[in-house]
Amino acid sequence: MKTIIFCCALLFSTTFVIAQKLDLSKAQESDKIEIMIKGSEESTHYMKPVEITITNTSEADLEVVIPNGQIFHTTSEDVQDVVITREEMVALAPGEQRTLPLYAMCIQQKNSGSNDDEIYRLGPMAPKNLVALTREIEKRKDFNTLGQYAVWTLSDGEHLNSISGFDMEEALHLKTFVAGLMGVPVPEYDPNDYLTNYEDDGLIQRAVKSRFRYFFTEESAVTIAMFDEDNILVRELYNNPNEQAGEHYLEFEYDVEVYTDKTYFVRLIRDEEIKVSMKMEPRQG
Repeated sequence: MKTIIFCCALLFSTTFVIAQKLDLSKAQESDKIEIMIKGSEESTHYMKPVEITITNTSEADLEVVIPNGQIFHTTSEDVQDVVITREEMVALAPGEQRTLPLYAMCIQQKNSGSNDDEIYRLGPMAPKNLVALTREIEKRKDFNTLGQYAVWTLSDGEHLNSISGFDMEEALHLKTFVAGLMGVPVPEYDPNDYLTNYEDDGLIQRAVKSRFRYFFTEESAVTIAMFDEDNILVRELYNNPNEQAGEHYLEFEYDVEVYTDKTYFVRLIRDEEIKVSMKMEPRQG
């Protein structure tokens, strides 16, 4: 007896939709998206100072790239412009809208910080050297005071030694990197300069001291930083990227003979969000 074997082949047809990938400026220029960019008071000006809302107005799937080094201009002359410090890619279906915060840093040190009412517009890409720096900041995750000080050396002409902080090794790396971009030698470090020495409290001539009482439910990255009345960073006062869970009394101090404004705001920042803000008026009375 013969055995007859029947073979049956089933053919499946699958259609894959490939999203069109465009950078933010080209997507806007081609009228494929609508954008709204506004300031955020939940973050400092060197972490996530702006948020963007993107709406896909086309009939195709889009992948919109917000490139590292993209500049956003404010609509107010006295509020700081910012430069993006981490590339983002936003996938959008037709008609879809998404809002997300963006890593960015101030490129106008003398202007005021942003707020929830501030509106931004899309600007050009930053100059070559600044883009090289913002990419280095993204690579090393320096979304912090050191990264901001480094940006200000290029955008605002600040001295290379202003790139200083509690992490002296990373400060030296950024200082060396920026010096290379500028084609200048790394300046000598003066350990007796309170403005750039974050390790020696003995350099303080007249101290103003206080502390935050805080409870953390899990390990957190915590900093305490001082800002002027224009919401611009003037000094970091405490830094612990691995603050353990539990109750803490986080102490800080600064030299009132060096920082002479009538009013400062000292803020506790946990995992890139401002949690507490304390107004300090040491020269009152």
